Amino acid sequence: MNQVFVSNHSACLQASDESAADFSTLVHTVGASAGHAACMVGLYCPSIGNFLDGKTASVGLLNNLSIAAIGEAGKTFADVVTQAAAAFVNDTDGIAIDTAADEAINVKLTSPQFLNHDFQIVQAMKTGNPVASPIIHSSQLKSLTYSPNVPPVKHKLALALDAAYTPVLKDEVTLVLNVRWPQGIAFYESQINASTSIAGVGQAAAAFDNPQRIYKASITVDTANDNAVSTALVTAINASSMGDIVTATDNSTTGIFVEADFFGVIIDAAIVVGGTKVVGSTNNAAMTIGVGSFAEVVSAEKAALYSQGVMNRMYFPTGEAINASTTAGGASTETATYDRIVFEYENRASKMPGFNGGGNMSTATLYIPANSDLTTGEDTGASVVAALALGDQGTKVEVQHRW
Repeated sequence: MNQVFVSNHSACLQASDESAADFSTLVHTVGASAGHAACMVGLYCPSIGNFLDGKTASVGLLNNLSIAAIGEAGKTFADVVTQAAAAFVNDTDGIAIDTAADEAINVKLTSPQFLNHDFQIVQAMKTGNPVASPIIHSSQLKSLTYSPNVPPVKHKLALALDAAYTPVLKDEVTLVLNVRWPQGIAFYESQINASTSIAGVGQAAAAFDNPQRIYKASITVDTANDNAVSTALVTAINASSMGDIVTATDNSTTGIFVEADFFGVIIDAAIVVGGTKVVGSTNNAAMTIGVGSFAEVVSAEKAALYSQGVMNRMYFPTGEAINASTTAGGASTETATYDRIVFEYENRASKMPGFNGGGNMSTATLYIPANSDLTTGEDTGASVVAALALGDQGTKVEVQHRW
């Protein structure tokens, strides 16, 4: 099972004081900035009947630090573990640690210390009932990965035509372009059709309904100087069929640039004169797929629905709208970005003879706005960091817990 949930609220998670068994307090608001009383997504704990937001230990999912022992100042861990148990009893005044003489020794856990027994990821829909993941028991959780937003970069090539070729009248100069599409079709389709409708999921836009992978654009030299050749070739490329996929520009010094029009496209090019290659391409900007782009979130939602089919509404988000937003978290431009949290858990009910452990694993992916406050929450104080034991996210580095 592969489910995708999207929060567009700066606070990310529903506050614990907004508990409701029917999840009616969740609010579907696309592009929500600070000031909203309720969120779009919550981490619900059926055992306690409350949302988990990390405000206190009782409303967090797990803890990644634990006090191993209290010892005298200057003592090593080995010294501490050999002390008598009586040495760790609270003082009569109720103070557990004497700051003048004792030290708390924290250790990084090698296995999770769960603060609650189970959880569900719950999301409000635009219309109809909220949707949710299955109830996941804490012991089923095998990994939790937090990946901060990384902006995608379009692939851009440089071709040093001026240095490699001396123009000769009547020469035929041809750019040969090779294109690869390594991502799922929905990733590219979402960049053309950023529709909020999920109708027709799996049907690629017409621009991608083409098996062609190699393109050519040619000119005949009629002015024998470098600038004229580069200008003419740029015009020919952009006017050809490859102009729907890449954009060519004159770099004004040594040749031309050719840049992909879409994130996630890999291109390679060479310039041929009279059947002989005169120059290949070098990376001016390497392709970076990034993390949490709008295209990724849209395509992840569509792929999750398309691969699973429309089944039980409580398990598979359905409806007339997707949840990815071009203004996630109140972003002011249509360059909304998300951070990504992936829960990988064991589906024990699915074990079948002859299947390995990987076949029993399910994932739930939660996208939260990259401009959200992970530590305190702008609206409710809800904290993704505290609820999911992500550690200090002041610098927003990737964190992975795997058990």
